[in-house]
Amino acid sequence: MADKPRGRPVPPSPERRQQLNALAQLHDDWVDEHLPDAEFDAQRARAKTPSDYNQHYLDVNPPTAAADEFFERARALMGLDPDTGLPA
Repeated sequence: MADKPRGRPVPPSPERRQQLNALAQLHDDWVDEHLPDAEFDAQRARAKTPSDYNQHYLDVNPPTAAADEFFERARALMGLDPDTGLPA
């Protein structure tokens, strides 16, 4: 299949930008609240060595309930059903 020519990128609508900014703020707030309870995944981090992965990323595992809470809130914020992730 031949590659289709790509047009100019279309910037997101003001509503979509507002949604994405709200999602970013939700993530920041959620991290502030739950990072102290997350476990550092040292084995996964060591598996990336000798790359510079650990200088740019931090692998942590939040409690399952906290992760579920984030995804439910994020889905609702994006206009999706909080439980299924399908369009509301």
